[in-house]
Amino acid sequence: MTIQRFLFVRHGETIANQQQLAYGITESPLNSKGIAQAHSTGERLATWTSDYHRILTSPLGRAQETAAIINEYLKLPLEINPGLIECDLGSWEGITYESMFNYQYAAKSIQDDHFCEHGGESPETVYNRVSDCLEQMKSCYPDENLIFVSHGSAIAHGMAAIMGTRPKFGYQYLMHNGAITEVALQPEPELLMLNDFSHLPEALKTPKDRPDNVQRA
Repeated sequence: MTIQRFLFVRHGETIANQQQLAYGITESPLNSKGIAQAHSTGERLATWTSDYHRILTSPLGRAQETAAIINEYLKLPLEINPGLIECDLGSWEGITYESMFNYQYAAKSIQDDHFCEHGGESPETVYNRVSDCLEQMKSCYPDENLIFVSHGSAIAHGMAAIMGTRPKFGYQYLMHNGAITEVALQPEPELLMLNDFSHLPEALKTPKDRPDNVQRA
């Protein structure tokens, strides 16, 4: 029996990322670094050992642009799926990373699946939305390996759903811009690769001292 695989790509760096602003559902285009990251990711996926058959992307421009660049190398069917959109930060859309830290967004999201002090989506809501999307795509394309181009928080919640881990915020699965995470959907899901950005040249990696750096040891 063929084992279906899901591969997740976080979009390339955006102008908002560069300015250290927290954008959830707010649009922010890729900057030149983000475009280069997407090309590097596409080049790597073009030589991937497993065949992939379809790309699904968040409707936000930064994800769509990343997916389109990757698809220059893969030439696959590409679909937009609203279930892959980033979490809605409510009244905190556009605040600085420093303010997000001071408001304890991550800490409170980890502690409480229903946290929504910002008036946006709670971890529970994002988890259910992304999980539903992944389950629907699994049912629609049961014989295909699927690439999902999405966002840091949305992917983290989706991975928590796939792996059955807690908290639903899925902070363990946060990813670098342009990074790759791959899962084999066996009876028990197997994590094959997590937050791999080894294909990015040093100039395209996030500096280690930047607040949004999600590199893992």
